[in-house]
Order: sequence, then structure tokens, then C-alpha cells
Amino acid sequence: MPKIKAKATWIENVHSKVDNQRNHSVECDLSTAAGGTDCGPTALELSLMALADCGITIFADVCKKSNIKLKKVEVTAEADKSPDSPIIRNVSLKVNASSDARKELLEAAWRRTEANCPVLFIFKEPTPVKVEFEGQTDKP
Repeated sequence: MPKIKAKATWIENVHSKVDNQRNHSVECDLSTAAGGTDCGPTALELSLMALADCGITIFADVCKKSNIKLKKVEVTAEADKSPDSPIIRNVSLKVNASSDARKELLEAAWRRTEANCPVLFIFKEPTPVKVEFEGQTDKP
């Protein structure tokens, strides 16, 4: 089965660079309040960014294939996160779309988007992750 791949490389402190092995990369960091330099989104923010972008990309593609001409689309992903917990809760998407098409057609296109958005699927039905850790040290 074909694979998609992302690789993160530590730069310094809590600053890293992640790439998709297709010549695209994003630098991630923590806020200055959390000990970083705030030079990029956190990995958690990046996951919400991916959710919002997946929604907009799939929706635009569904609309294009359905001959629905879009005027404007914005998708906002939001989640609650307590400062003392790594867990996010109450994830929501707000979709704002305008078109000359009937509202029912736009809504149907969004339903098809929900059925075909892989990142939304990951949020709704988490995929088990197999972790392999390999540690190296100079100390015995």
C-alpha cells in the first residue's frame, strides 16, 4: 500500500521542522510563554490547521466536480484546551461558504466533504498509532 510520510527534525530548544518528503516544510515551536521562540505553530495548532484546510480543500473539490461556483469559503477549526492538559476537547468546525448555487446544493456538497475528508475522519475516528522508540546514548 502506498504511504504518505512526514518527518520532524529537532532544531534547538523546542523548535523543530517537519516536512512531508515532497519538498514542503513547516517550522513548529512553542510560544514564548511556554519556553519557545514562537517562530511557528505548535504541533497541536498544526493539527487544527490541517483539519480546517482539509475541510476547505475537499469542499472546493466537491464543488468543482459538482459545477458549483464558489464565491468565498472559510473553514475555522476550534478546540478547547486546558493549559495543564495535553488533551483538546470540543473540537468544532465552522464553515462559511457563499455561492450563487442553492443552499441545499451547498449543504449537500458539505455532507460529501464530511464523508471524504481524511483529516476529519482522523479526528472523529482516531487511527491507532504504532510507536517504535529507538534511543541512543553515549552513556552505558
